[in-house]
Amino acid sequence: MREKFQSRYFKLGLTIFLSGVGLILFYGFVTNYEKFIGVFQFLGNVLFPFILGFVIAYLLCPIYNFTVRKTYHWTAGGFKSGSGALKFSRFVATIVSIGFFVIIIGGLLWMVLPELIKSVFGIVETTPGRISELIAATQDAIENSKYEFLSNSLRKTLGNVQGYLVEWSKGGLMESLGMYIQRITEGVWFTFKTVINLLVAIIVAVYLLNGKELFRAQIKKLIMATLKKEDSDALMEFATFTDKTFGGFINGKIIDSFIIGVLCFILMTLIGLPYAILISAIVGITNIIPFFGPFIGAIPSIIILLTVNPMDALYFAIMILGLQQLDGNVIGPKILGGTIGLPSFWVMFAIVVGGGLFGFLGMVLGVPVFAVIYYYFRKFVDKKLMKKNMPLPTSEYVDFNKYDINRKDVQ
Repeated sequence: MREKFQSRYFKLGLTIFLSGVGLILFYGFVTNYEKFIGVFQFLGNVLFPFILGFVIAYLLCPIYNFTVRKTYHWTAGGFKSGSGALKFSRFVATIVSIGFFVIIIGGLLWMVLPELIKSVFGIVETTPGRISELIAATQDAIENSKYEFLSNSLRKTLGNVQGYLVEWSKGGLMESLGMYIQRITEGVWFTFKTVINLLVAIIVAVYLLNGKELFRAQIKKLIMATLKKEDSDALMEFATFTDKTFGGFINGKIIDSFIIGVLCFILMTLIGLPYAILISAIVGITNIIPFFGPFIGAIPSIIILLTVNPMDALYFAIMILGLQQLDGNVIGPKILGGTIGLPSFWVMFAIVVGGGLFGFLGMVLGVPVFAVIYYYFRKFVDKKLMKKNMPLPTSEYVDFNKYDINRKDVQ
């Protein structure tokens, strides 16, 4: 009895103490928000190679696992023990995975970077001429106008705009471009630091790929030692489901976006549209964002093509509309399957909220994060309904009485 009494009051005291510490920390965070953000940014910069290494390892994990599995079965008979075959399989899988990563990144840079530089300089060179043509067309329209007062006002305004645009395009734009070119030399240290971070990230990815089973076992051991069996099983189930959701969505989206980028390049080449590599890269990268990705990628691409030929922009708009319909109705569902499990409304909600809070990364990861939340919230609701012996399907709670329609007649 005494032990129960002491244990109960010890837990109560510990709970009050931890609650007080939590309130103090929350108050400190609210009153010193900028300092905390600065600390988080500093830690993010320091840990960036490890975070990047984790991302690389996570994306390469399917390739690594597949290579280990196939290599082990092919070479197991040539080793005295299974551990020897496993070590050799891990070595081969590491070479294949990292080689695949280097080839993909190097290939993208080799294809996109020269074309990107060429396209940017081409746009800079052609923009003043296109602006002059637009102004000339507007002047012709003004000259043919029947309203003299309106024509004079527009002509005066147009003259001011023309002078400003010509000065900006010939002076300010080129001056800014020259300034940026001069600052390239100042980015040597940044480039060097980026390369070092990438090399460290690759090394971290190698350690994570080869040691993920050990790390998983250590974490599982810690969870099993500190939590009850029911809680530890629930936590492990949560981790497994989260990994499945994130892995399926991210890898599926990357494959889907790669296919869309390649198809976009092929179609633009067949139609004869300019800047095919640059625009295809934009379309492929932005397609990673669900729902809004096609629009985000199409708008700057159309603007780029407008500087060349308005008809090219129209052809591209029609082409990208058909391509995105193909992706949304055929390619995307085939690749992603049921990995998300979110209704369209909540997909849009997750993208908007995630993008508003965390930018591009939030738009990409907001969907799988919300999918996990949605799944467990639905399980919680279903569990409560089962205890009350109530039906689980949502269709059972739909009410069409306001339309004078029987629910069973429309199901």
